[in-house]
Amino acid sequence: MRWGVTYTALLANMLFTLEVFLLSRNLLTLLACLPIHGVCVLLCARDARIFDLVMLWGRTRLRVLLGNLRYWRASTYSPLAVSWPDRRGRRGRFEPQIWATP
Repeated sequence: MRWGVTYTALLANMLFTLEVFLLSRNLLTLLACLPIHGVCVLLCARDARIFDLVMLWGRTRLRVLLGNLRYWRASTYSPLAVSWPDRRGRRGRFEPQIWATP
């Protein structure tokens, strides 16, 4: 930890502040890092791993939300056909299909 925040939070703060500075070309925008750093300190005081957990969520669940969750209504990387059970709870004969892209 450095200055009350984790290195991940410090890196995210620096990245955001420098991007805003490069877009605006104004030196006063570099002062935006102070309130952002204050928010990061408050979040890290609650849980030191908050930014690591957010990054882990982004690597796992965010891809699904942006990718194919709305279309397939499931967390999947490929469209696999599913044999749903009938009223008795039994699944019918299922022939798997191979999905290939050229």
